Amino acid sequence: MISVNERAVRLAKQMVHDPDYYQVEVHRIHGAYVIDAGVEARGGWEAAKLVTEILFGALNEITIDTFPERIDDVYYNAVHVHSDRVVLQQAACNISGWELRPGKYAPVLAGPGRTVARKPGDWLSCYSDYSDQYHQAVLTVEKGTMMSEEEVQDLIDACGIDPEGLYIIVAASGSTVCSVEVAARILEQTLHRLREEKFNLDNIVEAHGFCVVPPVVKDDLIAMGRVNDVLMYGGQSTFTVDCEDSEIEAVIGKITSDKCSEYGRMFLEIYQEHGCDFYQVPMEMYSPAKVLIINQRTGRRFKAGEFKLDVLAKSFNFSIYDKK
Repeated sequence: MISVNERAVRLAKQMVHDPDYYQVEVHRIHGAYVIDAGVEARGGWEAAKLVTEILFGALNEITIDTFPERIDDVYYNAVHVHSDRVVLQQAACNISGWELRPGKYAPVLAGPGRTVARKPGDWLSCYSDYSDQYHQAVLTVEKGTMMSEEEVQDLIDACGIDPEGLYIIVAASGSTVCSVEVAARILEQTLHRLREEKFNLDNIVEAHGFCVVPPVVKDDLIAMGRVNDVLMYGGQSTFTVDCEDSEIEAVIGKITSDKCSEYGRMFLEIYQEHGCDFYQVPMEMYSPAKVLIINQRTGRRFKAGEFKLDVLAKSFNFSIYDKK
C-alpha cells in the first residue's frame, strides 16, 4: 500500500535541507521540525508548489499557469491540479478540520499526518478507512503566528510518532504558500459536496481542475476571505467517473456555489455575519464555482456553475482601508 507520509516527508526534507532556496525558516521545537513557510519567512512560489504537492500526498505534481479569464481587466495566476487517487489525496491529506482531542479543535490543520493519527470522529472516517503506518509524518497549519511549544506537543501526541520524524509546515492566510495551496483545494471542495449529496465516491476515476490564485495581502482576515472567494467564484473541477448517468444527474445541479442563498457575496461578509465561525457558514458556500463531470461509461458530459468575476474583482480590491 502507498504511504502518503513516506512520499510527503521526502518533499518536506527538501525545504529543511535547502531553506534559502524555498525562502523558509526551519525551527526545532520539542524535537519536531517546524517549517515557517509564510509567517515570518517569505515562502515563495517554489515553497507554495511543494507544500501543495505535500497536500496531494506527493502523488501528483501541480503547475502554475494563467487563469483564462481577466478579472477587472487583469490576468492572474492559477494553480492547476491533478489527482489520480482522489479520495486518498483530497480527503486523507488535503481536507482541513481535525479534532486533536475532545474540546481541542484545529480548523485549519491538514496534511498526510492525519492518516497516521486516525482519531475517532475525524472527518476522514466519512470518506475512507485508509491509515498510514509510516514512522514519519507531515502536517500543515494555516496560522498567522508561529507554533507554540504546547501546540507542537499537541501534534506530536496526536500523531504518536517520534518527534524527530514530524514535519509541521506553517503559513499564514496572507502568504503565497497559503494562497496557492488553498486555491488547489478546488478538488476537495467538490469532493465533499459530492459526498454530502450522496454520490458514490467509489465511482470516481480521476479528477483535475484549476483555480485562480488570489493576490496576497498581509491581513489574515482579508486573505482568508479571498482564498474562499476564489474557490466559490473562480475555480473549476473536472471529475471523470464510471457509473449510470442517472447518478450524476441526481447531484450535478446541487454541488456548485451558485445554488447557495448567499451566492454573489464576498465570503468575508458572510463569515462575519455568522460570528466569524466557519462552521456556522452555510455548507453550500463551500462549493466550487464550476464542475464538469465526464462519465466514461457512456461518454456523456454534465456541467454546472459559472465564474463570478465581478465578486472576485471586488474581493481582490478589498483592502485594509475597507475593513469595518
